[in-house]
Amino acid sequence: MNPEVKDLQPKLKEVLYDCAVEIRATKAALFLYDSIGRYEIVAEYGFKGAIRQSVDQKDPVVDRCGRGRSAFFVNGLSAEPRFSEIMYESASDRLLAAPIYNRGQLIGLIDMRDKAQKQLFDSADIPKAQKIAERIAELFAGRNVFGQRFISLSHPDDPQNVVPRSTIQSAPLPSAAADVTRAPVSSPARTSSPIPAVPAKALTDQSARVPRLSALIIDGRTAANRIVLPPAPESLTENELSAIRDVLRSILLIPSVAVVSFTAFGHMGGIQEVAAKAVISEEASAFLQSKVNVWLAKRGESGGHTRRNVQLPLGPGTASIQSSQMVKVFTAPVTAGAFRSLYLTVAFSANPDRVSHELLTAMLTQLQMAIERSVDRTSLQSLRERAAIALLEPDFTKYPELRSHSELVASRSEALARYLEMSPGEIENVRIAALVHDVGMRLLDYDRLYRKPDISLDEIHLLREHTTVGAALIEPVLGHEIARAVLCHHERWDGTGYPNELAGEEIPRMARIIHVCDVYESMISTENYKPAQPRGAVLAMIAENGGTQFDAAIANRFIEMVR
Repeated sequence: MNPEVKDLQPKLKEVLYDCAVEIRATKAALFLYDSIGRYEIVAEYGFKGAIRQSVDQKDPVVDRCGRGRSAFFVNGLSAEPRFSEIMYESASDRLLAAPIYNRGQLIGLIDMRDKAQKQLFDSADIPKAQKIAERIAELFAGRNVFGQRFISLSHPDDPQNVVPRSTIQSAPLPSAAADVTRAPVSSPARTSSPIPAVPAKALTDQSARVPRLSALIIDGRTAANRIVLPPAPESLTENELSAIRDVLRSILLIPSVAVVSFTAFGHMGGIQEVAAKAVISEEASAFLQSKVNVWLAKRGESGGHTRRNVQLPLGPGTASIQSSQMVKVFTAPVTAGAFRSLYLTVAFSANPDRVSHELLTAMLTQLQMAIERSVDRTSLQSLRERAAIALLEPDFTKYPELRSHSELVASRSEALARYLEMSPGEIENVRIAALVHDVGMRLLDYDRLYRKPDISLDEIHLLREHTTVGAALIEPVLGHEIARAVLCHHERWDGTGYPNELAGEEIPRMARIIHVCDVYESMISTENYKPAQPRGAVLAMIAENGGTQFDAAIANRFIEMVR
């Protein structure tokens, strides 16, 4: 292992753990280039030894990272056969990989497996994974590793420097996509003579600097490297499936509709959502699938493996649905955004009349619009999360305990919101608000008060202003609802909290959820300014203060969830 990599190993593992916090991957491994054509593992968690110690460029994960230059995921052993063996060997069935690039070269990758609670990786995880990969790449900026050499051409203390580190690259890494033929570009012949050593004083005395236009071109080329290849095909997520299920239930209300199914090949490992007016017999299920297969064959399209989920909105019914009751079966492609291989199939128990046909056409349009609106919401959520992280980054990186606390509270609050069966949009709002609940600390005198053991009453009052400062800071970026939750997350149910002494239902529900999670994480933490309390004692305190400090209903559900 390169000595510089070894020196950074503790920091690399710390960044790798962001995969657990931000993506909730239960396993992750970091591979870095070892200068002899392989990528060796330098940090990992969760695999317990069931992971390859090194890989070469023929490895399917390395190959995909080199060709695609962006993060990707695979859900299910049968989704992409070439990944099935390495997933099976490590006892996992979901994979998310992110390439690590430095100066246009693939210097490593992060291999994540099996999201918590058996959830599937989705497109929302892609930017998170790429961000973690970029953090690792930043640790090697300007270091002489991976066959790259860096020579400074300008004085580092000069404020007029346009490019802080001018670099000269030698012994480049082999490309993971070396077999792709590129058109030759004519350029002046270069000599192979070595670069003569230049005394440091001579470099300091030189006035030459990289021009601004050249710096702009260098930055442009670096950015272009990330977008030269087309983006990976979009994939459905749980958010879209939730919207799809709602529309399927509505289609069942059309006269004579007995069964309706939505099929998505290649999405989330292949899915088929079915809604029916009664239990579907095995024979009827096979008949319906055969109709879909015949329709695909006529169009010259192929199917694939799907995982079926059946819902019975009207109850199980008195008798199961048989194939003989499926008088007419219609299948149509679902065209929504850039998604491919989506199909809607509807089985009628009688010949549909004109009104039924018109209703079905309208519902198909509604389904397509529901998927697109869900995608727009997901994109907006991704932007909001990036904005939230950007609000934390400037100062929270100096205080790892504070950043860790914010992430733990966000994770705990999200889990509680799910336990309370809140809607996907509400769950996302809770998580974002919890992530930035202490962001106001960055504008207060936190640098001086950080870990101070004997905080005075005046200093406590100052720190309490983090709720108002934080709300004002994030309202223009994340909106009124998130800002109000941040403002009120220290209010108490009995009206004795701060900053406005709100009571009961006056306090936003999001703030009440964050409040109990914030207190719990603070009291059990070993990195708090007070000694950590036993988990049982903290839960007993929360139970005792339900109805005074906390919303009693939320406190009780929290205790149920944690126990």
